[in-house]
Amino acid sequence: MRALLIASVTAATLIGLAGCGQSDDGGQATDQPTDQTSVESAPATTEPSLTPTPPSTKLDEPPPSTNPAAPAPPVSIENQEPVVPPGVTQVPAAQVDASAVPEYYDHRGLVWSFDDGRALQTFAMATSGCGGAEASLTGETETEVRIELRPLDQPQGGPADGRMCTTVMTPRPVTVALDAPLGDRTVVLDGGR
Repeated sequence: MRALLIASVTAATLIGLAGCGQSDDGGQATDQPTDQTSVESAPATTEPSLTPTPPSTKLDEPPPSTNPAAPAPPVSIENQEPVVPPGVTQVPAAQVDASAVPEYYDHRGLVWSFDDGRALQTFAMATSGCGGAEASLTGETETEVRIELRPLDQPQGGPADGRMCTTVMTPRPVTVALDAPLGDRTVVLDGGR
C-alpha cells in the first residue's frame, strides 16, 4: 500500500515537473533553467503479517473478581460438584431462602459460611463461559442477611485476550463479607437474572 502511494506521488510530481519551463504564450519552452528536483522512491518496507493468530482455546475460566473487598471464595467446583475445604460450613437449607433465585441456577440455595461466620459464599450464574457474576450484600438485620445475585455484562466481542466463550449459563463463586457472624439468621438470596 505504501509503495503504491509513493509511486502515485512520484508520478504526480513528474507530471508537474514536465510542465515547468513552458511560457504562458502557447507552451513554448524558455531558455531559463528550471528547478528539477529528483524524486527517489523510498525502499519498500516489509508489511506486518495480516495472518490472524488463533485465539486461545481456554474455556470457562472465571474472570477476575470485580469486588476487591469480597473475600476469596473457598468452595470450588470439580466435576460439577462443590468441593468444600476444611473450616467452611454449609448453611442449613432451612436457613436459606432461595425462592427468588431462578430454577435454572446450578447449586441453587447452597450457601457456605467461613471466616468465623463473617463471610458467605454461594454460586451465581454468568451468562457465558467468559462472563462473570457478582453478589452484593443489600441488607443485614438481626434476623436476616439479604444478598443480591446478578450476572455481569460481557464486553461486546468477548474478552480482550481473544479466548473463546461458551454460550451456556456458567456457575461462578461469589462471596460477601458480613458485619457480624451469621449465627442463626436467615440468608435471603435475591435476583439472579
